[in-house]
This record gives sequence, C-alpha cells and structure tokens, in this order.
Amino acid sequence: MKSPLKSKIDFKSIGELKKIIPPESTISSFFLYSGDVELALASGNRTVIAHTNKLAVYEFWAALSQDPKVVYDAATHVFPTITDPEFYLLQESWVKQKSDTARAALFFILNRCSELGVASCGKIDKSNFNSLALSHLKRFKADNFYPYLDKFEDPTDAFQSAKRTNYILLPVGKYSFNLFEYGKNRGPDTALINHRAIYKKVKKIDKRWLILYKKHNILFEMYKDYNIMMVDKYGRRTNSKDFCEELIIANF
Repeated sequence: MKSPLKSKIDFKSIGELKKIIPPESTISSFFLYSGDVELALASGNRTVIAHTNKLAVYEFWAALSQDPKVVYDAATHVFPTITDPEFYLLQESWVKQKSDTARAALFFILNRCSELGVASCGKIDKSNFNSLALSHLKRFKADNFYPYLDKFEDPTDAFQSAKRTNYILLPVGKYSFNLFEYGKNRGPDTALINHRAIYKKVKKIDKRWLILYKKHNILFEMYKDYNIMMVDKYGRRTNSKDFCEELIIANF
C-alpha cells in the first residue's frame, strides 16, 4: 500500500517502527499529510486512525479512501489543461473549488508538482506528475487506514482525543525553534507545529507514545528522560550520533 503523494519528509525509520509496534495494534497518528508512515503501518495489520486538523488534507484522503478512480479520472483530465502560470495561482486558490472531487484532484496535482511536496507552496516541477504516481493513485486501497478530521486549531490539542488506542504516534520530522513563525500566512494544508507544546503535552499522556524526528542535538537533551533510539540513513538502528539521521523517541 503505497501513498500516491510526494513526501514532505522521507522517514527512514519505518522498518524500526514496525518492530516496536506489534501487528494488531491500534495507532492514533497525528499530523497526517503524505501518509507514508501511516500506510506502511496499516498494511502490516495495524489499525491506524490518521489525524489532521486541516480540512484540505482530510478531504483528499477521505475521497481517495472512498473511490480512488474518481480522483484519478479528475486529476488526469485536469492536469493537461493547467498552464505554468496557473499552477502558482492554484496553490493559493484550489480550496475554493466547489467540487470536493476537484479539490482532491488539485491537491494531488499540486502536491506532486511541488518541489517541497506541499500543495500550497513550492517551485513547480511537472515531471513528478508521472505514471508511477498515477498508478499508486488509481490502485489505492487503504485497509486499516482511517483519516480523521480534528476540530482543533492547534494540532497538539487533539492528542487528548485519542482515547481508545494502544499507541500515539507523532511523525513530526524536522525540529524547529519556531522563531518568527507565528503570524505568518500558512497554506490551507499546512499546520504550525509547536515543538515545545508537543514536549509539554506528551509528558501528560498516559498511553504509549512515539515521536519521529530528524536528528537535532537539542532533542537529546529535551527528551533525556525517555527512550531515544537512533536510526541511520539506511533505516537501521545505530548507537552512533555521527551516523544518526532520525530519532524514535518513546515513553516505554
């Protein structure tokens, strides 16, 4: 089960994550976007409730889960008609389309064509709208994968909603000090992730949780009271900070 979207973050630690979270577990995952981590776990007989507080992201995954061919047909019909200047205009306006199918199709197109893997921004590269991505879109089947829309402006406030679950998973990606980020205009598909807020809130969670981060030195100090597993660029566990690419941080 492969995501048809272009990844904002290429997580290397999915294999190690599968070793930690056993099959038949229920996982509440947050910050859903490209779905790589969530779909990999769901395809391994784990039930994944994939949370997002962004309607644009939820609409895409809901439409794809319901009928991928409809999204495929719309995307392949619309893509050839979009001129280069229109791509940049659509990055700002695709959510204004009246049809939910059109919005889902444009989200896919813009994501694939953005060098950043973000529908609402990034330099356009149309070569990423290719036959392989279209094949994943058309044949998409999502067993054990359930997108869920949170009604919280701050995505970290939604952690409290994960009541009946075995694990809480936070595929965060890159750490940021969040300097100068507040007040900036953000696209309808992008959420501001407050890393200090994540740290404060996971300390209060009484369930097993895991956070996926790209390596950042401050994380070793911030989460020193928890289990920090290092993963190298090949997705293998390592004991060397020099070879570390990602961190799996867990409270168990």
